[in-house]
Amino acid sequence: MFKKITHVLSVVLLVILSLIVVYSLASRIMGQTPSIFGYFFFRVTSDSMEPTLQVGDVLLVHSSDAEDIHKDDIVTYKSKEGSMYGRDVTHRVVSDPVIKEGKYYYQTRGDAPGAPLDKAITYDQIEGKLVRKLVLIGKVYSFFCTPTGIFIFIGIIVLLFGSEMVSLFFTSKKFDATDDLLFETIEKDNSEKSKSAAEKSEKNDPSNKSE
Repeated sequence: MFKKITHVLSVVLLVILSLIVVYSLASRIMGQTPSIFGYFFFRVTSDSMEPTLQVGDVLLVHSSDAEDIHKDDIVTYKSKEGSMYGRDVTHRVVSDPVIKEGKYYYQTRGDAPGAPLDKAITYDQIEGKLVRKLVLIGKVYSFFCTPTGIFIFIGIIVLLFGSEMVSLFFTSKKFDATDDLLFETIEKDNSEKSKSAAEKSEKNDPSNKSE
């Protein structure tokens, strides 16, 4: 029973991981940010939000309506400034939004001491509002980015796929053996039936009767 449960869990895990990888790659190729039910995952790559957010932190961000974003909220948006153009930036909203001609404008800035004000952004640039830092996931992610972590990650994948391949191999062998046995049984049964029919035919043949 335990073996069957482990097998099912391994298959489910592999399917889920495969779907996530395919979806993430497809989204990146199309220039989109992968999301699950409106939630996004981002990783901090600069010190502009220290000490609130550290380099390497993994963030859970959720899409929000324009009127739900207020002063002191931390948002992630697509930058349209200089070398950061098209890249994701996570900064704090430092003032109440301004509405001009039906469009929402937000003023943001990093938390780092001395950080300058960003150029005002519009709602259509915002990908979502910070829900929380995923501390454990951040630590796991950082670990798997190290040589040791990469080696262990590859080992886990090999073990998962390897166990499935071995299981499939032996299952296939088992089915082959069952098929062979079934084929032999059918052949033997047909042979016995043919022999019985021949003996009956021989008994009923008048030419075989002695005078």
